[in-house]
Amino acid sequence: MSGEALVLSILILALGTLYLALPFIRGGKVKENSEQARERLKLVAAYERALMTVRDLDEDYQVGKLSQETYAAERARWTEHGAMLLEMIEQKNGEGKKSSKRSKPAPETASAADDDAVEQAIAAYVRARENVR
Repeated sequence: MSGEALVLSILILALGTLYLALPFIRGGKVKENSEQARERLKLVAAYERALMTVRDLDEDYQVGKLSQETYAAERARWTEHGAMLLEMIEQKNGEGKKSSKRSKPAPETASAADDDAVEQAIAAYVRARENVR
């Protein structure tokens, strides 16, 4: 083995050892971040399940499997549950980020134009989904 290969091998070994030892050097901070990330992932998965349930309810109602009353009650319940989960996800995101110098506008101060733009985007998405089927 040449001298250059030996030096390169030792350098790679040292970097690999440092990479593997880094979580132990950082200690509890990495564990705390992973716990927060794990809880956030659980919330996101629950939110996605709620969205899929609402979508399934819509499909079941369209094919006539559900009555109007059952559909309305279940959709309202799952929509509310999804909104609650989304709010919890946003709170978790807010805890992990540092506050910036510029503050975001409060939801109450959002203009009607913003609401219209969102409604138009949702309507376009629904039309696109219906055209795919």
